[in-house]
Amino acid sequence: MIERTESPRSGRSIATVAVLAVILMCSAQDAVAQTIQTHGYFKNLGIATTSIIEGDTRYLNLSRFRLKLISDPLPAVHWELWIDTEALAGSFLTSLDFDIGRSLDRREWIDLDWILVTASQLRVEQRVFRGFATIRAGRTTVTLGRQRIAWGTGFAWNPTDLLNPYNPAAVELGEKTGVDAVHVGYAAGDFSRIEAAFAPGDTSEDMAVAARVSAHVGEYDVSGMGGYFRRDWVVGGDFAGYLGDAGLRGEAAVTFPEFESPYLRFTVALDRSFANDYYGFLEYYFNGLGTTDKDEYDFFEALRTGLFNVARDYLAVAVVKSVTPLLGASVYGLVNIDDGSALLGPSLTYSLGDNSELGLATYFFVGKGDTEFGQQSHAYFAYLQFYF
Repeated sequence: MIERTESPRSGRSIATVAVLAVILMCSAQDAVAQTIQTHGYFKNLGIATTSIIEGDTRYLNLSRFRLKLISDPLPAVHWELWIDTEALAGSFLTSLDFDIGRSLDRREWIDLDWILVTASQLRVEQRVFRGFATIRAGRTTVTLGRQRIAWGTGFAWNPTDLLNPYNPAAVELGEKTGVDAVHVGYAAGDFSRIEAAFAPGDTSEDMAVAARVSAHVGEYDVSGMGGYFRRDWVVGGDFAGYLGDAGLRGEAAVTFPEFESPYLRFTVALDRSFANDYYGFLEYYFNGLGTTDKDEYDFFEALRTGLFNVARDYLAVAVVKSVTPLLGASVYGLVNIDDGSALLGPSLTYSLGDNSELGLATYFFVGKGDTEFGQQSHAYFAYLQFYF
C-alpha cells in the first residue's frame, strides 16, 4: 500500500518538489545548450546482528538505487539532484531497535521522504538525498538546497561540523547526509575563503546560522568558525598540514549551552602512506560533554544531539592495504579509552570490474556488558554494488 507521512513540513515539501520539477523542465528545454549527466549506483547490502534490546538475531536486506542528475545549464549555474529508492526487508524492521532509530529527530528541515510500501517485514521508501543549485558570480558562490557542507578536518569525528554530523560507528561510513541550507562562499584570495551558512528550522531553537574563515598560514591550512547551532552557540577552528612525512590535522570547538556550563570537544590526528601500498591514520578525540563514569552514560541524548558518543576520551585507527590491484583490505577501529571497550571492523573489497564491487565486513564489539561498545552485538555485512 502507499503511505505518505504527514507533518507540519508537508507544505514546504510540495513547494520544494515543484521547484525541482521546474528546474528539470527548464533544463530539458535547452538540451542543445547543456547536457544532463546521469550517474549513480545500485547497492544490495545484507546485515545480520542481534537486537540490543530484545536479544534475538535480526536480519536486514537493503537494496538502494541512487540516481544522480547533474547539470551546468549556464556557465554560472550548476545543479544536482540525487534521488534514492530503497527497499528494506527482514526481521530487523519489526525490532524495537528500528523503531527507536526512526523516532530520533531528523536534521532535514524539508520533508522529502516518501513511504511507497509498508508491511511487517518490507518497506519501500524514496527520498531526495541531495537537491541543490549553485550560482557563481565572480568570486562568490551561493548554494541553495539539500547539500553537504563539510567543515573540519577530522577523520572519525568533526567537532566543528555541526550542520550535518555523522556517526563514526555507522554501517555505511561513506553515506553522509546533507542539510537543507543556504551556503554562501567568497574566495577572498588564492588560499583564503569566507563562508556563511543558514539552515532554517520550525523554530529559532531548531535553526542554525554560522560563518567560517579559512586561510593558508605557513605550511598549514587553518580556519576559524562560529555560530548558533540548534539551541547552542559554538566557536572553534581547525588546521591541516604536515609533520615530517605524516599529515597532521586537528580541530576544536567550544559549545555554550543556554542553561549549562560550556564544554570543549577537539581532535588531533596523524595519517601517512607507507611502502607496499599501506595507509593508516590515528586520531584522538576529547568529548567534553561525555563522562568517564559508565554508569552515567546517556545514549539517547548522544544520538539526539548528533554527538553519538557518551564517554570523554576516544581513539580511532584505520589501516588500509591494497593486497592486489583488485583486492583491498582494511581494519577500522574505535576505542573508548575510559571504559576499555572497542569496535573492531575488518573488511575486504573486491573489484568485479570497472563499475562493480563486492564487499565483506564485520563489526566486532569488545568489552564488558556495561560498557559503550561491549553491550553491543557483533554485526556482519556483505554488499554488492554497481556504478553507472
